[in-house]
Amino acid sequence: MDITNAIMDQELGRSAFTVERLTYTRTAEGTTSRSVTHQAMGCVHPGTPEMIQLLPEEERHEEFIAIYTDFALSLGKDRGSTYTGPDRVHWNGGTWRVVRVRDWAMFGYYQALAVKIIE
Repeated sequence: MDITNAIMDQELGRSAFTVERLTYTRTAEGTTSRSVTHQAMGCVHPGTPEMIQLLPEEERHEEFIAIYTDFALSLGKDRGSTYTGPDRVHWNGGTWRVVRVRDWAMFGYYQALAVKIIE
């Protein structure tokens, strides 16, 4: 069952957002970073009280959102001297850090929870 049509439905709250993926490289001289941005679409909603239990414990005090999208969001990957940080989602005037991803690609979507970054 592919639910891509539902998460892309304007009436269910579909909106555009930007995903920023930061890649870091460690060398003897220090660490450098590179940022790549992607445009994505999906349903973004405030997190519910029930969802707060799904957040990592250290993030449970934060304001958070739930994202349903066909874009493969990431918690980051460590590849030794090169690693990526958790995706940052720019939506509705705020920046949000992805802290949980559920891969439901076999149904056509990913669900992510993201906490607001206070800048």
